[in-house]
Amino acid sequence: MIRYALAFLAILMTGLPGASWAEPAKVVVGTYVNQITGVNLRDNQVNVDFYVWFRWDDDSLNPLETFELMNGRIESRTPTPVRKLKDTNYGQARVQAVLNQPWDVSRFPLDTQTIRLVIEDSDLTAEHFVYVPDTDNSTLDPDVDVSGYTLTSNGATISAHRYRTNYGDITLPKNHESVYSRYTHAITLERPDSVYYIKTFSTIFISSVVAFLAFLVKPVDLDPRFGLGIGALFAVVACYFVIASDLPRSSGFTLSDRVNLASMGMIFLSLMQSAVSLMIYERNAAKSLLLDRWCLVVFPVTYALLCVWLTTV
Repeated sequence: MIRYALAFLAILMTGLPGASWAEPAKVVVGTYVNQITGVNLRDNQVNVDFYVWFRWDDDSLNPLETFELMNGRIESRTPTPVRKLKDTNYGQARVQAVLNQPWDVSRFPLDTQTIRLVIEDSDLTAEHFVYVPDTDNSTLDPDVDVSGYTLTSNGATISAHRYRTNYGDITLPKNHESVYSRYTHAITLERPDSVYYIKTFSTIFISSVVAFLAFLVKPVDLDPRFGLGIGALFAVVACYFVIASDLPRSSGFTLSDRVNLASMGMIFLSLMQSAVSLMIYERNAAKSLLLDRWCLVVFPVTYALLCVWLTTV
């Protein structure tokens, strides 16, 4: 009896083979980004060329063959043969992939973006297999350059990702959940200065200022007085469609949308002022000219302050 009790106690302490409380296998994973190209805000995509490597002890595993990219598709994968580093297995692959990247364009063209390489194992859940980030070696090549952006930071993290589905496996309950270890290498991009902002909105700003020059024209000169504002309005609308063609569809208002709408609104108000000034001119030319002089100062100053406020909020 004592012998059976000791055997039962030993089983409890060591655990049954494959028991759920057994320690999951640990696999060290890291990535090194060679290139980031084809940043496409419109289609929410970016091309990334990177190396990925794994180090693990369990000879029954091969994470180099079972890893998958969760937020994109792998265009090509060039693995090297798995080899031993002392008692540890080591495998490496060069990967060229297209990432499905949800860009945040709410502050475009002063936007900050984060590109993420998201890797999971396609076979084993977190109960049997967990990643450990190789934070010391996961980084970017010094020659990585993204046009229009500055790479400000990058880093690797591990998280547990939960899937609330049985994937159609009728042997599992309907509300079955599975958890997978997830590796994420995040790369942050920022606009380096206001040059891109000025280049993007330069035509809009100039068109708005041209519309305000109508206040220098007598109200009775209808063609130049109203023509400047109408021409400027069409120019701003054309710029709006050009900028929007480079951005994904969004239900919210981006910085670009706000600046464009503010410009169209100010030009529309200048056209209204021209109509009011014409009515006053027919009764009192001096008052009409005084109104135009005031508006020649008030409109540009108000417009400049409005654009600064929209940019900073």
